[in-house]
Amino acid sequence: MSCSSAEACFEAFLDGKLTDTQRTGLLAHVDGCAACRGVLEELRVVDGLLSTPREVSLAPNFTFATMAETRAMGAPACYQAPIRAYLVSYLAGAWLIAAAAFLFAPQTMHALSGTVLDLARSIAEAIGGFGAMIARWFARGGNGLGALLGALLAVDVLLVTVFGFVLKYMRPRLVERLRP
Repeated sequence: MSCSSAEACFEAFLDGKLTDTQRTGLLAHVDGCAACRGVLEELRVVDGLLSTPREVSLAPNFTFATMAETRAMGAPACYQAPIRAYLVSYLAGAWLIAAAAFLFAPQTMHALSGTVLDLARSIAEAIGGFGAMIARWFARGGNGLGALLGALLAVDVLLVTVFGFVLKYMRPRLVERLRP
């Protein structure tokens, strides 16, 4: 019997499920092989430890002491979202999408620029003089692209302001409200 076939029989041997011929062959191999004899002894020890139940006794005030330590720990810290990272990511993504649209579909973007410009001017007027000033400043040259970029910048300013407000003031309130 080889070592690998003997090791495959160890579990069945410890459970008493080997036939007499298999048991005799395994014991003959184990008597002559020190490595397999060591492994079998280790398995016997582990099997003996697993088969005997252990009873763990707890201190009489275990529950009270554990709860007291838990109360003394304090409330967990609330994770603060990196607002600047979100805002910078949004701006970078928005400008990359706009740049890709101009590169890959210039005719479509030129046709769309009039509609977007009107929408952006409406939004700029809604947010006040700052957005209108940016749109006019970029549109000075009579270039539709400049006006569109100015309008996009005004919309970005509006969205970043709203997004920042939501993350800074509304998110902590929602987290507190949803906490069990």
